[in-house]
Amino acid sequence: LHLPRLGYVSVHFFGHTMDMRGLSMFISDIRKSASSKESEQQRIDKEKAKIRAKFKDGGKLNGYERKKYVCKLLYMFMLGYEIDFGHMEAVNLISSEKYSEKHIGYLACTILLNENHELLTLITNSIKSDLVSKWEYFQCLALTAIANVGGKEFAEAMANDVQKILLNRETKPIVRKKSALCLLRLYRKYPEIITPETIVDPLLDLLGGVDFGVVNSLASLLLGFLAKDTAPFQACVSRCIRVLSKIIISKDYTNDYVYYGVPAPWLQIKLFRILQHFAMPTDGALKNQITSVLNKIITASERIRSMDKSRTPSRNNAVNSVLMEAINLCIHYDKDRDLINMAANILGRFLTDTKDPNLRYLGLATMARLAYCAEGDAMEHIRKHQQTIVLALKDSDISIRRRALDLLYCMCDKNNAAEIVGELLDYLTIADFNIREDLVLKIAILSEKFATEYSWYVDVVLSIIGQAGDFVSDDVYHRVVQIITNNDDIQKHSAQLVFKAISAQAVHEVAVKVAGYVLGEFGYLIADEADSPPLQQFQSLHNHFQLISTNAKCILLTTYVKFYNMYDNGVLENMPQYNLKTSGVLQAMAKAGAGVTDKDVWGEKELQREQAQEQEREAEQAAERSAAPEQQEDDTVAPVQTKAEEPDLLGGGDLWDGGGGGGATTTSSNQNQASDGLDAMFGSDPTPAPAAQQPPPQQQQQQKPASSGDFLDDLWGGGGGGTTQAAPATQTTPSGGGGGGGLDDIWGAPAAAPAQNTQQSSDPFGGLGFAMTEKGLDDSQKAAVQQQYRNLLPQEGGLMFEDSNIQIRIKSEFHGYNGRTVLYFTNKGSQPITEFSSTLTGTPSGLKIHGNAPGGTIGPQQGIQQMLNIECIDTYEKPPSTSLSYMVAGVGKFKYELPLPLVMSKFIEPLRMSSNEQFVSTWRSTAGSLPASIFYTSAAIDVDRTQQMLSSGFRYCVLRAVDNKQENMVACGQWVSRSNPPVPVLCNVESNIRASAVRLTVKSPNDNLANAVAFTIRSVMGVKEL
Repeated sequence: LHLPRLGYVSVHFFGHTMDMRGLSMFISDIRKSASSKESEQQRIDKEKAKIRAKFKDGGKLNGYERKKYVCKLLYMFMLGYEIDFGHMEAVNLISSEKYSEKHIGYLACTILLNENHELLTLITNSIKSDLVSKWEYFQCLALTAIANVGGKEFAEAMANDVQKILLNRETKPIVRKKSALCLLRLYRKYPEIITPETIVDPLLDLLGGVDFGVVNSLASLLLGFLAKDTAPFQACVSRCIRVLSKIIISKDYTNDYVYYGVPAPWLQIKLFRILQHFAMPTDGALKNQITSVLNKIITASERIRSMDKSRTPSRNNAVNSVLMEAINLCIHYDKDRDLINMAANILGRFLTDTKDPNLRYLGLATMARLAYCAEGDAMEHIRKHQQTIVLALKDSDISIRRRALDLLYCMCDKNNAAEIVGELLDYLTIADFNIREDLVLKIAILSEKFATEYSWYVDVVLSIIGQAGDFVSDDVYHRVVQIITNNDDIQKHSAQLVFKAISAQAVHEVAVKVAGYVLGEFGYLIADEADSPPLQQFQSLHNHFQLISTNAKCILLTTYVKFYNMYDNGVLENMPQYNLKTSGVLQAMAKAGAGVTDKDVWGEKELQREQAQEQEREAEQAAERSAAPEQQEDDTVAPVQTKAEEPDLLGGGDLWDGGGGGGATTTSSNQNQASDGLDAMFGSDPTPAPAAQQPPPQQQQQQKPASSGDFLDDLWGGGGGGTTQAAPATQTTPSGGGGGGGLDDIWGAPAAAPAQNTQQSSDPFGGLGFAMTEKGLDDSQKAAVQQQYRNLLPQEGGLMFEDSNIQIRIKSEFHGYNGRTVLYFTNKGSQPITEFSSTLTGTPSGLKIHGNAPGGTIGPQQGIQQMLNIECIDTYEKPPSTSLSYMVAGVGKFKYELPLPLVMSKFIEPLRMSSNEQFVSTWRSTAGSLPASIFYTSAAIDVDRTQQMLSSGFRYCVLRAVDNKQENMVACGQWVSRSNPPVPVLCNVESNIRASAVRLTVKSPNDNLANAVAFTIRSVMGVKEL
């Protein structure tokens, strides 16, 4: 039963009229007060208090008043207000003998009570009583309540009674329809409480009834049963065919069931769906009968389509719905050649219907099923529409694009595979991301399944890897590698293809994996060609080494070893930075899981020679250490770590030799000769300064920077013994003193800063002094803007500015060199803000920003937003600002210049490092380095919070304890822009928790970038430079 229109003065129920003037007036009052939420709430509260008082004195209420007040509560509940009383009054109405009162009671209980409500037990007896009532309207109310409310216990108590009503021959049609639908609802929710096998025969007897409304309800119930099990209902096939023949062939129906000229369309659809659960009948008479029905429906629909050009949409829907189910049954049977051909012609016309996208969708989806039919010339008919199907790939509706892709996949064979795969490859470049994965998989399957030449298959797979590598699964590239390996005639062609692919600047990781394997195995086939010598193959692979995952690096390292064994002419050893003949490469491979030993790469004699050279170097270093003056250890001097205490990560001795240096580095001749480790492969630090420019070793152990005083002794562990001498005037950046060890042992002491190379600042406030000259900001506002700006640097959003009139919040997101920022301006006051404007100023040449410039009026407690799309083109110093101006009546005009936190660090992506050794190698091979800066932090150092700031705030890959000190960490990232390849950015953050001080070193090939990164990190962490 449908919910009554409570807004009317009178409500009609099966000829009964309920006139409720009070309800009508209450609804009118609510509608009048709808202009504000407060007035509506007041009216609702007033009425609820009145009803509550009436219900407390329930003995004086008559049936009319009780149902009127319950209707008011229902209306409040429908408006979204909580109703916590009046439920018992609804229960009492169910027990009434008047239909109008019983109807309102059932309506209230089905709306206000859920299946677990405790009051359900109070209405169980009333419902059972109404089920066996002789008045059909009471039975309908009870069946509706059971279907809409009942929980499991409620359903178990009522299921048998509902089943008896359905099968009782004395039951009236209106009750039988509701009982069938009620039983279907209970079966779908609790299938275990009903056993369909026990009611098959009487149910099928009812299916041949004359009332199509009852038959329609029984067909719905049968479909619910068939979804679980079809075996008990095999006998329903003949009954369904007879009903269809009665409607279509004999035309034995009343006008009551004709919908826009189509007899009982819903019943026909359900009967066709029932028949699709079973095979075509073997009985000759039934087979001829259903064939005649299908033939007449298909031919009649064609005749109607050609004759009636002005059909209404409702008639079209009715005809097409029956037709599509008939075609689905033809495809399911797949026995009649003529029917299949006619169905194919009709679906072809659906594809060309440009007015109705629903018909195109149905045509594509059904034609994909039709492609699997064995009878008739269905495939020939489908191929006639190949161009139309290809055009459907570019339809604006993504559901149509998906169905077109499925159909092209189904209709592909050896004759049209090249053409269809070519079309799909062209579409791949413009396909939506949410369809690309399915598209890539289908292209790979079709190209392998129908490949006449494996070279074509390799071309196709490498093409999809280049266009959509993110969506290529491991199974796809594993398969292409397997085919290349097993077919000698395509190995040279494949090597040429992958070499050409990785020669590009930007290559996907999957392509690098395939190239690493193919060139490692078959690169020798193209090594004699002028444009692909061995060295060029190695360089092309190694250009992508720093940007790929650990798994891919393992593949490349294995390939490098294959190169060494394959090319014995020493071509790779001619370049020291690419020398593979080092133990460092093997250590990296072992740590990466490659499982290769020294002896596997070169011969035993050569291995012995390498080991002998290593022993000589160790002996020389031991002699130097024994000759050095002994140092007295105390609690402020860090002990010098020997080889046994600290493993040499770079294989060439400590880079920060000496115990108590003041910042200058000492490099022995042994260190200059040491080229082992990963340095030999990926490059090393710049050459140290000549010995003539360095003080003697004894003086190095006694020096301290003149500007540091005793502070650095306390901060970094103190210097060695002896007298203290002033540092040279050219040394402007203090370094850590004393003790050696720490990260200095790994990367070397920070380089001295030349006087002319002062640290560039991207401070939007004019430097560490944060000087601001914006009109309209007092000193307290300036300080607040500065602090909020610093807070936003490592965050995606937050408060940017606030005064007594306006609040500005910002929300940003960045992906690669693209970003989006939204500024939210909110009027805090009670007066409107007029003459509002917000425009960008000072946009650097390295940024490209598109966005709106909001203006006009902002009402009280209302807001406006400004959307900015950002693209990083090149490096820049200062971020842009927004020029904000507005007027408040009676207060004045305001004008602010506010910097936007769009610093260069926003465009940094994490550079994944799988181990400390990998970072050390990358640090040494990266050109450029800033002098270390030492500063106090604004609060006590929280190492975990610092790591969170670097990893989540600035999106670095962070490694801890590279030097076995948990308070120290390194950060690895790469800065991306549209006009430049990714630029690595490496940070070394050393913390002294006791002194609340930090030493920061940033290394990057781009000095401007390194300066900007260093300034950003210092702005967030520290407030005072030393």
